[in-house]
Amino acid sequence: MNDYDKRLDLLKSENPFISSSVGNPWEDKYPDIDSVNAAAFNGLAQLISQKTNNPLLPCAGLVFGETGSGKTHLIGRILKHGKTTANRPFSFAYIQPIEDPEQTYRYLLREIIVNLCYPVERSSRTTQLDFIIDRIIKDVKNKPLSELQAKSQSSLQNTDPPKTSSSDSLIDEFGKSLKMIFQPKKLNEDFFLNLTRAFRIFLELIFESADTKPDTDKKEIEAPKPANIEELSINFIRSKFPDISKEFIKVLLQYRSPEKRGAVIEWLKGGVLDESDTGLLGVPDRVYESMPLQEQEAKNILSSLGVLLAYYGQPLVICFDRLENYDTDMKKRSLEVMAEYLIDHAKAMLPIVFVRGAQWEEKFSKKLNQQVVTRLSTNEFTLKGCNDVQALEIIKSRLKSVLDEKMSDDLYPFDKDELAKSFKDRFYSPRQIIMQANQQLRTILYPDETRPKPVLSSEKLKKEFEAQCSDILTDFDRYPADRSRLKRALELYINHKSPETGFYIESIESPEDKFIDFICRVRPKDGKVFDAVIIIDVESNNTSVRASLKRGIDFLKANSSGKAIYIRDSRCEIPAPPAWKATNEMLDEFRSLGGHDIFLDKNQTARWYALALLNYAVKEGDISIADDNNNHRAVTFEELTVFIKEYFHVKEYSGFWRTGQILKGD
Repeated sequence: MNDYDKRLDLLKSENPFISSSVGNPWEDKYPDIDSVNAAAFNGLAQLISQKTNNPLLPCAGLVFGETGSGKTHLIGRILKHGKTTANRPFSFAYIQPIEDPEQTYRYLLREIIVNLCYPVERSSRTTQLDFIIDRIIKDVKNKPLSELQAKSQSSLQNTDPPKTSSSDSLIDEFGKSLKMIFQPKKLNEDFFLNLTRAFRIFLELIFESADTKPDTDKKEIEAPKPANIEELSINFIRSKFPDISKEFIKVLLQYRSPEKRGAVIEWLKGGVLDESDTGLLGVPDRVYESMPLQEQEAKNILSSLGVLLAYYGQPLVICFDRLENYDTDMKKRSLEVMAEYLIDHAKAMLPIVFVRGAQWEEKFSKKLNQQVVTRLSTNEFTLKGCNDVQALEIIKSRLKSVLDEKMSDDLYPFDKDELAKSFKDRFYSPRQIIMQANQQLRTILYPDETRPKPVLSSEKLKKEFEAQCSDILTDFDRYPADRSRLKRALELYINHKSPETGFYIESIESPEDKFIDFICRVRPKDGKVFDAVIIIDVESNNTSVRASLKRGIDFLKANSSGKAIYIRDSRCEIPAPPAWKATNEMLDEFRSLGGHDIFLDKNQTARWYALALLNYAVKEGDISIADDNNNHRAVTFEELTVFIKEYFHVKEYSGFWRTGQILKGD
């Protein structure tokens, strides 16, 4: 096999032009072309640099780009810029569209924490939050002991003195680590993290023992060391920034402890923890907090985080994308609230909004607070199309992702001159270039085909949906349990039915009761009309779970012919008895009354989330197809609804099969 045939075989096995949409900026699939959208990237980099040098500077960015112009890819370049620049000068968060405007601050907080707790590199589990906490710890360790003791004393004036010695505390932590190591489990990453932690504590015990031995040569006795670095850091930060919540800094520093990390993340996201986790972290229960109080607490956490980021000179760049999905006045108002808060109130946070130009003029610029509009448009950038040279660079970079540098240099199997000629007539968007290259490559790879058939919208949506499912399953932690996205997916499924579905929804509403998602009036194909209540629950606090189950029980008692469906992401497990005794008894009662509980497994969960994200992509115009004449257009929302009818209401493996069977009356 000669070199050219080898290249063709490689390209047949992996076509680098098959996807023209980035989708997730965290996925670094294809190399950047420095000259493409260089002015916008350099302008944003300068804006970020100014924010880094002056974290208190109130500013924002606004990026205009039409469909396929590279908005999401540019967001990925910003992320990569932060990861590859020395000392990681800023942190990064990518915000998906909001679903529940009543939870604006909690949603913003959750999305930020999810991003900060995401591994920076695939080869490591180190997160952006690890880097932030490391800066705090290193800063504290580098301070003179006398200064730290003075600040600690000042911070502790109104608190009880520590009840345990440093050695006692370390011994206790060492014992906990050993217990985690010897629990029966497979040799996974947690085992080695606990082993490393135990070894570190063991060394601290040895050195502390040596440090605390009496030294008769010393004329003065040194002040005692603090119980641990976390306590010292808490006291130091609290004395320096009295407005920072002590609970926030205390919980934040416990992120370093592997056995507490899950609970820490959930607390930082504003979640309601179970009693065991609140006890583990030493924080009050949030279960009885009102929604306004939860919103205020989310603002407080964001403010505290901003103070720390400002002090350590590491601003947080927050990118808002897919604005087409802010499709109600309430959602637009949420965007306004988030932008205004990040610009004028939160420290060291830089919001950047990515939007189509016409969409901004039609739907946002006249409806948002003009002060917010002015702040955003002060630093305005527009993405441009690509010339023929840039088009060839994009194609070469895609070829290089499959072939090596040498094999891709001459652009084979394309005719370089013909390829350049096809892009000289006008400027093309990166997506148009990739789609056109894909059409030409298919003709080259499969010459016996009379003409490659255009891809149908249903085929394109199926490929995008399955690719999204695969991405979620590969990186499940990137997509934590999210009630609002599960609700969006279910709403799409219920509202777009095929004749084969077997049921008709006469009415559907979302009541004010925060524990109930939908109340429907359902007419089965072969049965009597009935009312149904649907409850989606991802809470990890048993009091909240019982409140949700009680809504289902009360509904069934009041509606003997009705149906109640309780849906739960199986990652949010309900512990088996004897744990959560009252909750399990209530679940049994719910079932005995005829209630249906659906615990979505990993594959089902991935499909629900993938449908919600596919909806975002279609509304934003991120999914395109070409017609017989190679003209490109975005897949429409109406075509998505047809896909939902044909795919999700017919396939048993769609992830929604059981929900459909219940609504059919089976």
